[in-house]
Amino acid sequence: MTNKPIIAVIGSLNVDVVTYGGVAVVKMIGAVGDDSYGPLVVNGLKGVGIDASGIQVRNGEKTGVATIIVEEATGENRIMFSAHANATVRPDEFVAGLPQPLPDLIIMQLEIPLDTVTQIITTAQRLNVPVLFNPAPAQKIGKQYYPGVTHLVVNETEAAILSGHDVKELETKEGQARIANVFHDWGSKHVLITLGSKGVYYSVSSGAQGHINAIKVKAVDTTAAGDTFVGVYALEAVKPDFDIERAVRHANLAASKTVTRKGAQESIPWFDEL
Repeated sequence: MTNKPIIAVIGSLNVDVVTYGGVAVVKMIGAVGDDSYGPLVVNGLKGVGIDASGIQVRNGEKTGVATIIVEEATGENRIMFSAHANATVRPDEFVAGLPQPLPDLIIMQLEIPLDTVTQIITTAQRLNVPVLFNPAPAQKIGKQYYPGVTHLVVNETEAAILSGHDVKELETKEGQARIANVFHDWGSKHVLITLGSKGVYYSVSSGAQGHINAIKVKAVDTTAAGDTFVGVYALEAVKPDFDIERAVRHANLAASKTVTRKGAQESIPWFDEL
């Protein structure tokens, strides 16, 4: 039995979120189809040390896919995805409980049905399991679920959509604090707003807040930058001596390395590169 913390990643098509450095057991939970792509996904995860035992094969379904378009001039990307098998991950699978042994942290995006996400948040809160929620692609969730979101990581667009505020407010530090406080008022303890080339704003409900500048690099491909950020932040969040400023700095550094390389999963730095 390992004494490493366990991070459960539930339903994300973007496997880049499972940045792995040997300091935690990372378990992917979700579904693939019974097509030729399913084994590729599962074997790819296993190849980098991910526990893929929680991935189910759905007969008659296709494996989820994402098409990524990268602008050569800026490295910015557009992603079109179809959940396919992951759309069959239903709330009733998580009513009774969560995977055993209980994870030390759950990471979720919005690539599984919204009602499944909210059910997992509710169940995790009941079992005192922290949740890191990265609501992409952005959809609003009810205010009643935010007390179950220990770590909320959003970009500018997601922050605006979920809070109901104008994205222009995020152009000032005062606006960033105001929007973060919306999520604190709803119950989330840690709020991180990634601002692209303008860095990262972070806030803790206890009052601590700060801003980490972006690291200046030549961006080749921004695909997986956000997922890398979440992955490294998660590895920091499960440490006994978790410090949010240190976590944001390390995550920011990792993301800056990712954007200098082409590709998605293959562009993510290993932990010893940091």
